[in-house]
Amino acid sequence: MNYQAILLFGAPGSGKGTQGQMVGRIPGFLHISTGDLFRSLDKDSETGRIFAQYANKGLLVPDDVTVGLLKSHLEKTVCSGAFDPKKHIVILDGAPRNVNQARLLKEMIDVRKIIYLKAANVDRMVERLKNRALSSGRVDDADEQVIRHRMTVYANETAPVLACYDKDLICCIEADQSIIRVFSEVVNALVPVKEALEQQS
Repeated sequence: MNYQAILLFGAPGSGKGTQGQMVGRIPGFLHISTGDLFRSLDKDSETGRIFAQYANKGLLVPDDVTVGLLKSHLEKTVCSGAFDPKKHIVILDGAPRNVNQARLLKEMIDVRKIIYLKAANVDRMVERLKNRALSSGRVDDADEQVIRHRMTVYANETAPVLACYDKDLICCIEADQSIIRVFSEVVNALVPVKEALEQQS
């Protein structure tokens, strides 16, 4: 099955989760965070143990595990009637995270737009993640050394993903602005995508 998708792209702490949740409340959009999917797993399950093993070191979960979990979740959401691929758009937050994942997802998603939340101030993003660890209990955000390693992994493995897609699909938004201003720019970028899908259906 082919899903219409918007990719939320940016370094850890750039605000992808916040913006994804806000867009996900708009009718016709479904926000899926791969990180949230992994964190919701039973910690004693095989996939839950794999996630903890990698996340606690600031590493990416193996590609086949990530793509498999995402595919399974999308199929369940469709079967439940909560998501109609012909009318709705999925907001992917946290995938693809490397070039190989982009290749694996190519047969499953039709990328209509990429929202690139660009944040230049690394120290500010680190502090944002540490504060999030305190408020949400996310252990993978609690250790500054792990956070900074995640930033390095992002630069080396995730940033090159942008080159896999047509430049015309990419909308770059400064992530250091206020949440509401970023949201306004995100919505402006998504309006033509949503209207085009409505005209097709």
